[in-house]
Parts: sequence; structure tokens; C-alpha cells
Amino acid sequence: MTHITKNKLDPDQFKQLSLQMNSIIAVLNKNSSQDFFDELLGVEEKIMLIKRLSAIVMFIEGNSSYRVWQLLQISPSTAERIRLKYELGTYHHIEKILKHHKNDYEKFWKTLETILQAGMPPQGRGRWKSVFK
Repeated sequence: MTHITKNKLDPDQFKQLSLQMNSIIAVLNKNSSQDFFDELLGVEEKIMLIKRLSAIVMFIEGNSSYRVWQLLQISPSTAERIRLKYELGTYHHIEKILKHHKNDYEKFWKTLETILQAGMPPQGRGRWKSVFK
């Protein structure tokens, strides 16, 4: 879980910063986004984002919340929250991009299936030990 300051950012300022960050990521995506993410994110943050994207892909593929949280080793509440947002159309931009880049989507899905067969890192205390070995 990520840790942020308890001092709240003004919603308008947050929205403005978020839009600017999206613009930067879009520019970097055209060049070398892998270096950007490697420099900016830690292993735990990357795993968190991968699991969330994987959950969205699994919901696109018609999987249940139970299957998602069991296979991805995320909490049931996280799986349910992502499912509800998916059903409400919150992830329509992500789904549109994934479906537009069919080859990348299929590669991601095949890789995810392979990893799920081997097992994801478990939940709870010490869950990252296997990742760092």
C-alpha cells in the first residue's frame, strides 16, 4: 500500500497536477516510458499497478471478482472496487486503448495467463520476499 501525507491537496490543484502528469507520461510514452517508470516507481508500486491493470483485463475477459482476487492475490475489497468501477465505465479509456492495440493486449493477456498459472506473490506480511529473491 502506498503512503501519502495526511495533508490534503486542494481538489482543483490535484486535478491540475494530475492532468499535467498525464501529459508528461503521454510524451514519455512516445519516447521511453520504461525508463521513466523504472526511475520513478519502486518494485511494490509497479506490482500494485500491474495487478490493477491485470484485474481490469480480467474483468474485460469476463472473470468474476472471486476469480480475480484469488488469482491475483489482491484483497476481495480491491477486486470488488475495480469490478464496480469497470462496470460503471470508469476504465473505458483503458479498455479502449487496450482494444485499439490488439497485439499488445493479446501479449499482455497471454503473459498474464502464464504468470497466473505459476502464481502471483501472496498477500500479507512478508509478501514481497519472493519478489526480491
